[in-house]
Parts: sequence; structure tokens; C-alpha cells
Amino acid sequence: MPTTVFGAFRSDSTLSDAGASSSVVGSTFQISAYSQITIEDGANGTIFDGDSNSNETANDPTQTFDDEIIFWDFTVSVTDGTNTYQIGLFDYDINGDGNSIGVDSEDGFFLAFIGGSVPPLNTTLTITAIIDNGPNIDVDTVVPCFVAGTQIDTPDGPRTIESLRAGDAVLTLDHGPQVIRWIGSRDLDSVDLQAKPKLRAIRIAKGALGDGLPLRDLRVSPQHRMLVRSPIAVRMFETDEVLVAAHKLLGLPGVCVDEGAPSLTYFHLLFDRHEVIYAEGAPSESLYTGPEALKSVGKDALAEIQALFPEITSEVYTPQLARLTPDRGAQVRSLIRRHVKNGKPLLA
Repeated sequence: MPTTVFGAFRSDSTLSDAGASSSVVGSTFQISAYSQITIEDGANGTIFDGDSNSNETANDPTQTFDDEIIFWDFTVSVTDGTNTYQIGLFDYDINGDGNSIGVDSEDGFFLAFIGGSVPPLNTTLTITAIIDNGPNIDVDTVVPCFVAGTQIDTPDGPRTIESLRAGDAVLTLDHGPQVIRWIGSRDLDSVDLQAKPKLRAIRIAKGALGDGLPLRDLRVSPQHRMLVRSPIAVRMFETDEVLVAAHKLLGLPGVCVDEGAPSLTYFHLLFDRHEVIYAEGAPSESLYTGPEALKSVGKDALAEIQALFPEITSEVYTPQLARLTPDRGAQVRSLIRRHVKNGKPLLA
């Protein structure tokens, strides 16, 4: 099925052709408007194909935007002076000759926002690093969600997530009981999981995070972020609590991909703001209304969310995260390695 990507066109950015082809660290640009594009799936619908060359020849000519071939070049890390973001650069073949020439005027490109964080409009962004320069990027960054059967803490005690309804109250770390505004679900059968194995849940064993948490085995989607609270986090990020995607915890004893499940159902909970809630007793995030997350809920669900929160359709809408979410893969891997090496729990 076609994939919707959220970002900005070259015409909505001051990033030059040369800058897009070479991504010089230290160069700056601004984005004046956001867009959405729909890319037709190619031979492998789980990735955006491309290579790291400036003068590209299509690896997958069946992956297209507006009937022209699209390529993924690389991902850069940028900063607005306070926050860090990841932006993927996609080239597409405007004149239909089968090539995308990085410094030629016929070349077009789209800046895609990766990992749910969106840089502000009309703000100077500085390229700090080229963080990925490989041949493809995963299409599926599953919206943060819990697997059916997960116990969620409420004022009346734990309840399975599938028993919760909009209007029910859930306990949050920062704001006490908060009412669920929307709850959605997504079923994945064996065909889905075989075709897209990156959709398989991450299993966090009982006690794997420290302090006896989670209280039972917990299964969440790969991109679902768990709270890490430790002195190591303070030393690395100057804050004692950060949110880290579950698949980044795979180096931790007791955390693994749940390969055995023949099917599963993911549930997502939405509140008035991004919250830290308790799943099997462990602090974890609610649904974050960033564009990368929202594009994964489906058109009908997105329409329901937009009816509840019309402000998310605004070009200047920037949702606030409940905690710092480090997006440099090397930093997060170092965070987990240091906990394992020193035998320190993620929840101190």
C-alpha cells in the first residue's frame, strides 16, 4: 500500500542543490512550509530504496512519487540551537530520465522527518552530522503502542488495555489521573508479520528494567519509548529521565524480539498531551502526536484524532514530548552499553 511521508519540498526550504548532494556539516538552512507526499510501494514495500551516490541510477524504478522514481540518499542530524532532529533526504527524478543528478537543476528532493520529531518552521537549522549514508531506510516506524493484554495502571487498579475506553482515567507520572481522549488498535496477522518482520513486538521480561519492573513480561511496538531513569542518563544528557525506543533496548538482558507470536493487536492511547503512563508497572509513553506517529494510525483513525485535536493540522503545530528523547543512535547505544557494563538498572 502507498506510504505517506511528512516533510518539506526543496521549494519550501533554503537548502541548496549542492547542500542536498553533499550535506556539508556546519551548513545552515530554513524550512518555510511542511508537506505530505504519498510514495507508491516498490518491489520491497518495507524500505525506501536508493544509494549514497550523487548521480543515482534507480535501484527500484517501481517506487515512485507522481509517477517518477524516488531515491533515498542519506539522513542528516540538524539542530535549531536547542533540539536535535533527523532529516532524511529523498531525491526524485523530475524529468523522468531514470537518473537523479544531485547538483543539476532537474533534480528534486524532499526532506523527510524521521523518528517523530519535527523541526520548527522559519528557524535556522545547522547540519551537525551525516548519521546514515546507506542504501535504504525502513518505511515502518510503528506508532508507539502496547500489545493486547498489557495491564495499564488506573485509579481503580490495573486494567487490560483492551478493556479501556475513551473517557476512562489512567494514572500518569506527571499529572495524576488523566482521561483517555482516544484509543485505537491495529491487528497484524501472520502474513503481515512475515512480510514486515520489523513490526514484531519487543518483549521486555519481568524485572528487566530494574526495581522489579515490569511486573510481568511487557510487549510493545519497536518504536514505543520506555522511560530510563538513572545517574548514567544524568551524566550523558544532563537530565535524570529520558525516553528510549524499545528496539534500542535489545542489548539489555531480558529484552528480545517476540519472534513466536503468530499474530498480535497493537493498542494506542491518546491524552490531551504526551504522557508517561504505567504499563505492567513500568513507566512508558502514551501516543505522541508527531507526524511520523500519526501517519501510521491509518486514515480513519487520523480523521478521528484530527476531529478531537484540529490544531494538529496546522503547519506550525509542534507537539511537546513528555521527556527528552535522544535521537542519536550512537548515544542511545552507548547509554544501554554503559548500563549493561556497569550492571546498573535502567530504572534506578
